[in-house]
Amino acid sequence: MAYTSLYRKYRPDTFDKMLGQKHIIKTLANAVLSEKISHAYLFTGTRGTGKTSTAKIFARAINCLSPLADGSPCGKCEVCRSLDSANNMDILEMDAASNNSVDDIRDLIEKVKYVPASCKYKVYIIDEVHMLTMQAFNALLKTLEEPPAHTVFILATTEVHKLPQTILSRCMRFDFRLLSTVELSGYLANILDKEGREYQSEAVRAIAEAGDGSVRDMLSVADMCLSYTNGKLTYDDVLEVLGASSPKMIVELCSSIIDHDAKKALEVTDKILSLGKSVGLLAKDVAKMMRNMLYILNCSNANRFLALPKDIYDELSAISDKTDNDSLVRIIEIFVGIETLLRSSSSPTVMLEMSVVKACDLTIDLDQDAVLRRLKDVEAKVRTIARHYGEIDESLKLDLGEVWGYLLNTVRASATSQQAYACAATYASEDLSFADGVLTINVDNEKNLPAIRQYLQLFENTIKKRYFEITSLKINYFNKEEALNKDIQTVQNLFDEEMVNITDSSGKSNKNNI
Repeated sequence: MAYTSLYRKYRPDTFDKMLGQKHIIKTLANAVLSEKISHAYLFTGTRGTGKTSTAKIFARAINCLSPLADGSPCGKCEVCRSLDSANNMDILEMDAASNNSVDDIRDLIEKVKYVPASCKYKVYIIDEVHMLTMQAFNALLKTLEEPPAHTVFILATTEVHKLPQTILSRCMRFDFRLLSTVELSGYLANILDKEGREYQSEAVRAIAEAGDGSVRDMLSVADMCLSYTNGKLTYDDVLEVLGASSPKMIVELCSSIIDHDAKKALEVTDKILSLGKSVGLLAKDVAKMMRNMLYILNCSNANRFLALPKDIYDELSAISDKTDNDSLVRIIEIFVGIETLLRSSSSPTVMLEMSVVKACDLTIDLDQDAVLRRLKDVEAKVRTIARHYGEIDESLKLDLGEVWGYLLNTVRASATSQQAYACAATYASEDLSFADGVLTINVDNEKNLPAIRQYLQLFENTIKKRYFEITSLKINYFNKEEALNKDIQTVQNLFDEEMVNITDSSGKSNKNNI
């Protein structure tokens, strides 16, 4: 007996067997149960996400005499049995990739007027509908908009952007999403259990990741892996089938890059390539391993998402302690960026080796973002040194006069703050002081406090962006008269009985005839 591939063997035939897409399944199930069936549906999304399977289930469900509680076809009634027959003429599938001419659509339109043989609805499933010619789309328009009451169209496509707007506006659209690695892993593990095959959880996770969100792609990879070994499916078996590099060697390469050891990194690269590994796959593996380190660096429970073997996870944890987010992000950009260049390069190995050296020493990276990042780091270091040692160049000093002018111009630009501007204009840069990142405005008139507070709110965000040394703003209010009187008292206490006559700020005489 011929072998049946996993994706065909486990193709779902009821809604409850569909993986993911709950938002779509619930909507379609409610339509079946309430018997509110639209005349045209559009299923769009990446390959292998369940568009055609859902279309087939829905086509049978709307014709089923006794649908289940979740809207699925019962599979037992007379209609369900007839739809399972090879002679079924009420659910018709058309591949638009090979039947895309206007004549094909005209032939379809001629058949639409005939009533179903044994069902309530005659369903036309047009797969890869974006492959139709413009003339074919135009021929389909009128029928798609007002088909006979017994006809339902289900259009499926992976490239919805190629469909004319006139077609889109006539359909109820459903977007199928990529599935998560967790969903795919659980689904594959369940299938392997049914097949009676032993497996490592890391192997299942690796196959799920290779599927890139597509159930069909994942099951195709699983088929290859199961054919590769008759025993327990291991992580190493999956890597061998995928042509991926040994994770231990990739970790060693990543460690050399993080340690800025270009010599060792090139040696490991040559060693991996000598095993026959693809240059493109190696670059992809390095980028993926660096991405794993990003998770480890930022998530306390990273292995819950990564599901790496414990020894690999421990090694990556140790390496990630020696780097930071900025460096990892830039290294990932380097290796992801060469993927497109490798396709047209006559020397892909040289391209990869150049990228390895660049990742080891980011100071030679001439990418604009990398240069700006290094410049920002240099500026921060210079200012840190200046704050600690006080030996700062004149050009780097905070010019309070410039700051004050900027503040006044900022307020002047706001039509709602003329009073604040008038108050603020009475002060000068001498009324400002700056220390430890705090800019202080010294206010000596209590009446000006509300206006000054409003004034501060106006420029608080912009001033910090322009003068990033300023971390906070503060109003320092003091009463000149109280301050002078306090000074008088201090002098009196100092000179005691020798003090004869002191005049305070109001002109009153203070005499002590002790």
